[in-house]
Amino acid sequence: MWSTIERQLADAAARVPATLRGRRVYFEVDATPYAAGSGSFIGETLLRLGLGNVVPPALGPFPRLNPEYVLRAQPDIVMALQRNLAEMPGRPGWASLQALQRRQTCGFASAPYDVLVRPGPRMGEAALLLADCLAALPVSAASAKPGAGSR
Repeated sequence: MWSTIERQLADAAARVPATLRGRRVYFEVDATPYAAGSGSFIGETLLRLGLGNVVPPALGPFPRLNPEYVLRAQPDIVMALQRNLAEMPGRPGWASLQALQRRQTCGFASAPYDVLVRPGPRMGEAALLLADCLAALPVSAASAKPGAGSR
């Protein structure tokens, strides 16, 4: 089983466009907002895909964040449950997030999102879901460099 997961992780990493390597991601686990930190299994999957995380390990694996933290972090890519992603521009100040303005977002329907947020034997499948979304993101001049959204 581990060899299958490792193979899927490698396949997923190969699918991520080179222009997205090093991008800083905000992965919202819940709209309160709870986020997937760098030390979580989701954060480690993002790392395996060549991505960064706006939530440092010091905040824990799944910290509840002040919404202003996300605004200050200005992630390059935002990932969340589809319905939560659709509501983000209506949150105070969140319409200013460059990732939302540039459509550098991955919104997942409930079934695939369930795969993403549960550790276990489907982690390789989760990595492939992330990679497929990343490969489908629109390419823009502003997204050509890691950290472009943080300026």
